[in-house]
Amino acid sequence: MDISSLDKFYPPCGPCAFCGHPDKRHRLWDIFLDDPESDENVAADYDTSVEHVREVRRLRPYKPTP
Repeated sequence: MDISSLDKFYPPCGPCAFCGHPDKRHRLWDIFLDDPESDENVAADYDTSVEHVREVRRLRPYKPTP
């Protein structure tokens, strides 16, 4: 999966200290994917752009599709 479109919002920053996953950005993206709020509310809650939230929700990085 190509997730390079997400680099402009949150650049790669190494492995997760909690689970060892090679990309610790998954912790933020998991929140975006699991939060039932609107894209706008999630962006405001986590001080990021709506575009970032939408791109994560579109790509679903590291999440299995149902």
